[in-house]
Amino acid sequence: MTNMMFRSEVELGKFLGSLDLIPEAYQAILNTNLAYEVHTSRSGVNVLAFNCSPEYTNRFLEGEFDLVSSEEVDLLNFISTKVNPTFSINAAAVELFQHLGDDIKELENKYINTPLIITGFGLGGYLAILSTLRLHHVIDVEESINGYRKTKRPLCITFGSPLLGDVALQCAIAERPKWKSRFLNVVAKKDPVASFFSSDTPYKPLGTFLFCTESGGHTTFEDQDSILLVLDAMKLSNASNMQICDYTDVLSSIKRRKLYRGVCELSDFTLNTPRAGITLQLMEIDVLDDISNDQIGKMEKKQIDMIRRKNATYASSLTLADLKTHLTYMEMYMKTTKQQGGYYDTYKNAKTKDEIIIRQQVLQHHHYLSMYWKTFVEEKDQMSQQEGARLRRRWLYGATIYRRIVEPLDIAEYYQKGERNYIKNRPNHYKLLEKWSNEDDELRSRFVSIRAPSLTVDSCFWAYVEEALILLRNLETEESNNSEKELEQFEAYVMSAIKNYSVSLDIFLEGSSFMKWWKEYKAYKGTIYASKLAQYMNNEIYKFIKSQDVNNEIYKFSKSQYISNEFYKFSKFEEYMNNDMYKLYA
Repeated sequence: MTNMMFRSEVELGKFLGSLDLIPEAYQAILNTNLAYEVHTSRSGVNVLAFNCSPEYTNRFLEGEFDLVSSEEVDLLNFISTKVNPTFSINAAAVELFQHLGDDIKELENKYINTPLIITGFGLGGYLAILSTLRLHHVIDVEESINGYRKTKRPLCITFGSPLLGDVALQCAIAERPKWKSRFLNVVAKKDPVASFFSSDTPYKPLGTFLFCTESGGHTTFEDQDSILLVLDAMKLSNASNMQICDYTDVLSSIKRRKLYRGVCELSDFTLNTPRAGITLQLMEIDVLDDISNDQIGKMEKKQIDMIRRKNATYASSLTLADLKTHLTYMEMYMKTTKQQGGYYDTYKNAKTKDEIIIRQQVLQHHHYLSMYWKTFVEEKDQMSQQEGARLRRRWLYGATIYRRIVEPLDIAEYYQKGERNYIKNRPNHYKLLEKWSNEDDELRSRFVSIRAPSLTVDSCFWAYVEEALILLRNLETEESNNSEKELEQFEAYVMSAIKNYSVSLDIFLEGSSFMKWWKEYKAYKGTIYASKLAQYMNNEIYKFIKSQDVNNEIYKFSKSQYISNEFYKFSKFEEYMNNDMYKLYA
């Protein structure tokens, strides 16, 4: 069901919530009067919908059905594997599936080569799941015999279906990748049947879960432990509710819901991205208060592991064209954040729900690129120097762009966590990419520019800014000669970068960390402080550069040339020349 394009469960939830296929599947259930019927959706796909009598549901809620071993049910042998030969499954599912008899074989023969959605509500979901598994088994047999694939694998969508079986069943299905990715379980918060089994039982979830509320809040979880925690929270809220849930209004609310774009009510704005994303997911379905911080921490760890597995699989197959696509997205993000203090600070200080979701989308591209370049560096570093250099030159231009765009985001996350001294702990693949870039004269010449670059040349620039901020704030509370010297060295570093046109003009955006440092540093030093950087910043020369002086190379002219060539007609340059500001570049 899920796709590698969805690195984030938040993103996947938004996608699933937008699909017409889900409400169409539920409508097919409402239109089914018999035990099962086949309908045609508006998109032309066949929908096999299962019903279950209220009598079964009442017996189920009264605790009549328990787990039974697959050893007692020959009908379910198609699920067993050598690794997991036996498993346990709810007795209601077995009983309902047995009632289908030979009908299931007729359905298989009719729809094995046709796109099919199999769906069911409540205990009808049990029938949908087992029928889907059975059809996958038949398809496996057909493909193994004929060696070709005319078959079409079904997709299963359940609504309010309780958990089906134990961990052995889960593992048996997980052994077949083509099976396990075809299940979506839609669960409303106020559905007592769906949350009947939770973490205090032997039952384990299968597939992806789309949790939703009556107000239209919805999100997905794929990790089984996270799913169980959410089911626990829902079961707690349904302790006194035994009313069968109608999903019509819930699904309509999801379609109507508009993305909330106000300030997120997170108490801790320094949350890292995975934890912030999980917190938003739990808030979206109104269960955050019922899940502890320790449990959220476990969910975060699982999600990070899942993301790494997905990224490793995808990154290994990336081409140069794929890399350019991901870099293009990052560049678009940079352009759209200019009004918010630049992409470094927008990424670091994301607070609203919208900003956090966008940051997660950026992280998707960030991780794919980093996984690729880490692997690339490891492989090339093992080669002989001559062969490695030849291969690196083909890719190093793109690697340099990657480093200058992506490393600042790593720096933002590093300091967001309250860490110090990024340079000392800098990832090795960035060090090697920079080293190889500096060693390549041809590559270095391609990056020489007479104008301010769109990317700051030193990809560690923001780490130096963060350290300068820390030094300055420490100075305000205690004296330190070493800190004074380090701040003067930072001044010299910045002024050198400005003179060499190796910093992006984005660093001068209002609200950027650099501008925050400068304002605090200026207040600390006082108005009479007159270093070259102080003159440059106090006279706001970067504003002139931002207009036309660099592109027109006006800074190269003397005052007499300025007058004779009538450069004063550029409105902002008279003050620039009269105050000899161009001498700062000398």
